[in-house]
Amino acid sequence: LARRNEPQELARIVSERLLQQDAEFRADDVQRNAFRVSLARALWEVCRRCDDSALLPDLKAGIAAKAFVLRWSSDQEVKTGWESLWGELCPTTSGGVEKYYRDICSELGTAVADNISRAEKISAAKAASALATHLDKQLPRPHWGADPAVLALHKAIFVAVQASSVFEGGGALVRALADVAATMYRRKRNESLPSGGGGADEQSLGFPLIQGFVGKGALADRAAAVRALSEVMSATRLWAPLAEIAQLHAGASSRVDELQREVEAEKREPGEAVPKRHRGKGQSPAEELLSATLDLWATALQQCRREVEDEGDLEPPEAPELHAFFEASLAEFEAGSLNMRLGVVRLWKHVLGHLAEEKIAAGRLLSDELCARIVAFIQDASLDARSERLRRPALELAAALTVDTAPGCGKDLLARGLAAATASAAEGAPAVLRFAVWWDKVDDATADMCREQLATLQAAFGEAKASGSA
Repeated sequence: LARRNEPQELARIVSERLLQQDAEFRADDVQRNAFRVSLARALWEVCRRCDDSALLPDLKAGIAAKAFVLRWSSDQEVKTGWESLWGELCPTTSGGVEKYYRDICSELGTAVADNISRAEKISAAKAASALATHLDKQLPRPHWGADPAVLALHKAIFVAVQASSVFEGGGALVRALADVAATMYRRKRNESLPSGGGGADEQSLGFPLIQGFVGKGALADRAAAVRALSEVMSATRLWAPLAEIAQLHAGASSRVDELQREVEAEKREPGEAVPKRHRGKGQSPAEELLSATLDLWATALQQCRREVEDEGDLEPPEAPELHAFFEASLAEFEAGSLNMRLGVVRLWKHVLGHLAEEKIAAGRLLSDELCARIVAFIQDASLDARSERLRRPALELAAALTVDTAPGCGKDLLARGLAAATASAAEGAPAVLRFAVWWDKVDDATADMCREQLATLQAAFGEAKASGSA
């Protein structure tokens, strides 16, 4: 055909008989995948054996777009074949995306809209997220919110998510919606978007839709929806109020509690322990979900500013709002696995560090009882026998609080917590150790790794140690 016909005729035949043919197998995953394996080989031969003068730019763009999408297929044989074809057309992925992104957007829009296969929707969603990542890296960065191809892709995914029922793995589709929306309107603090394309608003970007999936489906898909919401809020700086985010965590926690009650209600042999399937089991879907909601909550707290200068800034937290975060994170710390505890300690450090930078006195917003509980859990983490991965961050957090000497801030919080060591246990006070006792319990290996942090603590609370020893 290429030798005896015009390039237009070759383009028509390849498009009709090859590129569009897999639509006939849309209801049968096995037949469709078998056809696509052969199709990749056929198109590879076309691209290799026909010179550039015979391949119209539109034909090459159509092949490249299909190759980009099918590189994310869940079928390994399909994925391998189309990966080779993409490499034949595009020496680098970033260069290929820059050249063919319009056709890729069109191909992805068709894939998420027309496919009735859930596996195909998930694969297309992953490809859309990958495309958004590559578009974000282009420099100078275009205003993707004004690009018709990207807008059309976002609309197609929005409609697909809106019409989608809850199914396992559907979180990938929700994540794709968030990733494309984030790419369209990503901006930094105090940075305005380029003109054109209209502004960003929560409704049109799909915030309520994404948020709705936080409470639907399997725990893994709920966690994916939470991470998607966090990504798009961070990118667009359209932050929900702290109270609303607190409700998301409360809903996730209630669902995990419900599942735990089902586990406890199962019949088992006398004396058989209740298995840890949710809380307390590292990397379980439950802990992944709870970690995601706590991370979203902590990130929102880090948007609180003493002086609001940007539309995405939040007002300084009120005492009940900060209390709610620490109460929830303490509850997850107490019941959680090593990974959960490590995550909570890191979130505390980020949140308290940000509030200190903003001169927001977190210590004044927390009660003495809550300060004592925080210090008790920091001490518990610093003495955890399981891993230095937890002991070291806990001592780093304690040292960071100590050097924050502003009135009502970190050092004040730590001092108030340590003061609870003298409180009566009958009053239900947390088991806070006196500084001298805490110091003596730190093992030699951790003491050697954390010399600077321990020196900072000793310099601040040396009297407490001396009086404790006396």
